[in-house]
Amino acid sequence: MGVREKRKIIILGCTGSIGTTALQALLPYVKDFEIVGLSAHSSYKDLIHIANQWNCNTICLSKEDPSLYEKEQLPPGLVFYTGKDGLLDMIRNTKADIVLNGIAGSSGLAPTFAAIESNKNVALANKESIVMAGNLLFSHARNLGVTIIPVDSEHSTIDALIQAHGIKNIQKLVITASGGPFRNFSADQMENITVAMAVSHPTWQMGAKISIDSATLANKGLEVIEASYLFGFDSKNIEVVIHPQSIVHSMIRLHNGAVYGQLSPPDMALPIMSAIADSHIHLKDIVKPLDFTSLTLQFMKPDFDRFPLLKIAFEAIEKKASYPIAFNAANEIAVQAFIDEMIDFNQIATVVKATFEHDWSMTYTSLDEIVLIDSSVRTLARHVIRGLVE
Repeated sequence: MGVREKRKIIILGCTGSIGTTALQALLPYVKDFEIVGLSAHSSYKDLIHIANQWNCNTICLSKEDPSLYEKEQLPPGLVFYTGKDGLLDMIRNTKADIVLNGIAGSSGLAPTFAAIESNKNVALANKESIVMAGNLLFSHARNLGVTIIPVDSEHSTIDALIQAHGIKNIQKLVITASGGPFRNFSADQMENITVAMAVSHPTWQMGAKISIDSATLANKGLEVIEASYLFGFDSKNIEVVIHPQSIVHSMIRLHNGAVYGQLSPPDMALPIMSAIADSHIHLKDIVKPLDFTSLTLQFMKPDFDRFPLLKIAFEAIEKKASYPIAFNAANEIAVQAFIDEMIDFNQIATVVKATFEHDWSMTYTSLDEIVLIDSSVRTLARHVIRGLVE
């Protein structure tokens, strides 16, 4: 009997929260998986360390800054790509079964398209790819016979529940949200939120941008848009419920009234491993079993007044066209302005709302058109910010 060939993976964003969780979860499965490509944005030494640890000889540092590596000696035999174009070349030129896209933000869009165009399946943690490209992304993948597998815990859960119960039997998708660190703050308390407070998430360990998005519920808004495109449900058939314990990773409501969900500890290892294994590898004991003897679960409605970005995201679903692009790009610019202490926490929503209210009804048919629309949104959002700070 022959030895089964290892499943080949490219991990994009290997030094970020998704990438590091994936690498840790893969350790017990070194006989089943082979990492054939790795990327990081600017952490050169960490990238080299991970490549050595996993015997991976193809890497990319995507930041356009030679000073990060020019004084370092490259290990012999290493294929080293650099810059944004180098990242796309690495994806296209490296033979792999699946690409785990753990890049944060809009920077992950072009790599997703590169993976699809080189006929590689995508385990997609970069929700912005779906939010920005919408149905174009899925039609492109469908035409090339490529599968896009969601990695977000919420969408991974919904995907599994749809497979178990059938999409025709589902009335609504119920997306759970921890509510972030400020879910119990009063309106007055919301006025005094600092960057340090916003990046401290109560449940998940994430980067600054995603932590702030979770604090504003913009991240949940992005997930609502993502779910609409992924599963073909409109806004009236998607609901969000605050669930602070992050044990129930979303649910489905059936037409017969029954509700089904998936429960597990708040650990991204499960959705990541489920996506990259894609039923090809038998997984066991990825997360610890829940102990129900001391488990309390809470659920409550989101407050759209204190967290208006979630409401704007639902509007983006209703309007479609380029409104999801506008929501995402304006939010990215506003969050960076908050991190740079140019605006306060509540003004993140102010910037997004003012930008979103412009006409974004134009449609797109290519990645280049998406990039142009995204650039226009960012220019307008920066203009809004200048008006706030002057």
